[in-house]
Amino acid sequence: MPKKRIKVIIDTNIWISYLLTNSFRKIDQLIESDSILLIFSEELISEFLSVIHRPKFKIIIDDSDIDLIFQTLLRKSELVHVKTDLNLCRDSKDNFLLNLTIDSHTDYLVTGDSDLLIMKKIGFTKIIEIKKFLDLF
Repeated sequence: MPKKRIKVIIDTNIWISYLLTNSFRKIDQLIESDSILLIFSEELISEFLSVIHRPKFKIIIDDSDIDLIFQTLLRKSELVHVKTDLNLCRDSKDNFLLNLTIDSHTDYLVTGDSDLLIMKKIGFTKIIEIKKFLDLF
């Protein structure tokens, strides 16, 4: 019987930190070992691309690193079409992540955003910081 992969949404702020530092490289191991299944929506991908192409990041993050991430994501993720339209977060621009958690039945939303972290949970999805998430493994 195949093991159940944990469904995880990783917020853009974590992906940016991942690219800028070496502190979250354990994510690589989790992805490659099929321990986690990354969940994305078109809106999350668009947000990531918008942020990563800001001038302050363009001079630091190499396009080849971005390409590598996307190659991995294509192989190791699931793209979810979001239908839910909740408005629960105190920062309304983050509601798309909550909607994605509902529609994908995700186990974890991993973020550094205090507007999301304060919620702690939505439905069955736990909202946690990256360090706490990585400590689970």
